[in-house]
Amino acid sequence: MRIARVNHLGVIVDDMDAAIAGFRDQLGLALAKTEVYADILDIAFLPCGDIQVELICPREDDDPAARYLREHGPGIQHVAFEVEDLEAALAELGERGVETLGEAPRAGADDTIIAFLDPRSFGGILVELCQPRPATPEE
Repeated sequence: MRIARVNHLGVIVDDMDAAIAGFRDQLGLALAKTEVYADILDIAFLPCGDIQVELICPREDDDPAARYLREHGPGIQHVAFEVEDLEAALAELGERGVETLGEAPRAGADDTIIAFLDPRSFGGILVELCQPRPATPEE
């Protein structure tokens, strides 16, 4: 398995507009795009060099992201590493005893395929692996 780069930092927020304004107005990061993920999260992408700040705001009070926000408050929720072959990476990590959280691999935001890894393997840090979604012939 080879980690290509840090793809993004997932930052969970309770006020998307205020978070975007802060990163834009105070730090000068431009908003690249927003999207709704799985009908439960609003996500905003702010590029910073070769990585992105991914702002995540729950749309529902009972989804896992909302529970995380209530328990931990706003802040960095996860770090996402880009890999070239997600299925191979998961197989290798599985051999090392690393477990995934939820369905893996699955469709992610920003045209990626993702898997979240159990934080117990990383000192309590939530790690996401992502792979750019391969283009289909009709694209």
